[in-house]
Amino acid sequence: MLRHDILNLLTERPSENVSGEKISQQLNVTRAAIWKQIKILKEEGFDIEAQPKNGYRLIKSPLSLNEWVLGQVLNTQSLGRVIELNEDLPSTNERAKELARQGTVHGQIVLAKKQSLGKGRLQRQWESPEGGLWMSIVLRPNLSLADATKITLAASVAVVDALKELVNLPVGIKWPNDIVFNGQKIAGILGEVVGEWNVVQTLILGIGVNVNFPRQRLGDSFSAVTLYELLGYELDLNILAAEILKYLEGELISLEHKEFQELRQKWSERAIGLGEEVRILRGDQVLEGIFKGISIDGSLLLETVDGEKSFSAGEVRLRSKQGVYF
Repeated sequence: MLRHDILNLLTERPSENVSGEKISQQLNVTRAAIWKQIKILKEEGFDIEAQPKNGYRLIKSPLSLNEWVLGQVLNTQSLGRVIELNEDLPSTNERAKELARQGTVHGQIVLAKKQSLGKGRLQRQWESPEGGLWMSIVLRPNLSLADATKITLAASVAVVDALKELVNLPVGIKWPNDIVFNGQKIAGILGEVVGEWNVVQTLILGIGVNVNFPRQRLGDSFSAVTLYELLGYELDLNILAAEILKYLEGELISLEHKEFQELRQKWSERAIGLGEEVRILRGDQVLEGIFKGISIDGSLLLETVDGEKSFSAGEVRLRSKQGVYF
């Protein structure tokens, strides 16, 4: 893409201006065509200095999602090496499923600046206004179905670690896959298998993070919060996506090497409510006990008066006794 070629030239010597004539010669296009692309780049949020005699200089890249910027900051072997960025989608997970059925590669990501029909666990609606990170990843892991279900646990660890590295925010994991700060949800994760259930062919991993917008844009959800509300400034969505993908790739490699005990330990260290009294809601049934962590297969472990019980993520909801965590 011509715009990307221009950006590549501008970043070769970031502290210098590059003349329009030089760009024209190297890319074999007219200076008018260059100016047209520069104008589009400015509209995309790039701060580009343009001086009639000295040429162009890239001052700053946008904080909003941009395919070129994400490619520059990405530090992975496979995740995110193929990118589809959309202005608006009903659901990045649904689009990723389409691409998976068409045979796209492992690690392809689908991004949307906003979603109209985003969904979370138990088919709940997920508000996805512009300014958030709405991302789905096509994964073709070398894992059994039993092990593939642990990918959402790995993703929650990856999101927590990425946020701690970038903003040093003490967030935690609310079982099974919500990222929370003081009981308020910042991010959620949804894994969906594509293909036969007896053998994992493809898993779509959706990650949604409330980032650069005020909480009011989440409607009536008082249980959610945004990073903008907590930090008071906007984050670079490209760097956030790249950091999550970096940590996730590391966790996936560990899973493929059967290192689930290490993942289980990491998850437990980041979990909210471990060792506390909680309530499990299963339909109309309410069970109380001590949250003991997760089993080797990722199920929640609850110590009750009748002994230890385990619950899968698809059958129950978790609350603290005070109703804080959900």
